[in-house]
Amino acid sequence: MNDSKDRLHSDLRRILQGFDPVPGEFHASVLALFQGRDFESSEILLTKRSQTVVTHVGQVAFPGGRVEAEDLFDPVKTAMREAREETGIPVSCIQPAGFMPQVPTVMSGFFVIPVLAAFDPGDQPVPLVPCPKEVERAGWVKVSSLRQSRREEPYSMKGREILLPVFQWEEDRVWGLTALIFDSILRRYDSLGA
Repeated sequence: MNDSKDRLHSDLRRILQGFDPVPGEFHASVLALFQGRDFESSEILLTKRSQTVVTHVGQVAFPGGRVEAEDLFDPVKTAMREAREETGIPVSCIQPAGFMPQVPTVMSGFFVIPVLAAFDPGDQPVPLVPCPKEVERAGWVKVSSLRQSRREEPYSMKGREILLPVFQWEEDRVWGLTALIFDSILRRYDSLGA
C-alpha cells in the first residue's frame, strides 16, 4: 500500500481499537469498504439490492451475506467473498483492517459482523460490476456527504418508539442495519478526536 492507503488503513484500525479480535457467534458479515487518502475524505462502497432478492428488496446495504463453509467461518473471508460476488471487486484489492462486534438484526435474529477494509486497486482502475441477480447498483459515496445527510427517524419496536439514524444516498434512503453500522463507525471515529 502507498502512503495515502496506509493513512486510511491506519484510521480504520484506530476505529477498531479495543474490540475483541475473536468474532463470537455470527451468521453473516458485511464489508464497510473505504477508499481515499484518509477516513475523513474517503468514500464508502454501497449497494442497492435488486428487486429479485429474497430479503431486503431494493434496500441500500453494504456488500455482505451469510457465512458459507468455504469461508471457514471467518467473517473477513465471508465479507470479501460477498463483495466480490456482488460488485466484482477482486479480493486482492481489499485490505482488511478488522471487524466490529456482531450486531443482532431485528427481523431475522441473525448476528452480523461488520468488517472494515481499505480498497487498494493498485495502478489499475477496478470498475464496479454489480451482479444483476443481487444488486441493482453499486457506487462509491463520500463519507462526508453521508455524514451531512444524517437525520433521525422514529421507529416502533416492541411497543416503544425509538429514534434511529438514517442517511441519504442520492434518491435512496440508507436505514436499518446499514445505517446503524455506519453511524457506529462515525461515532467511533469522532470519539478518537481525530
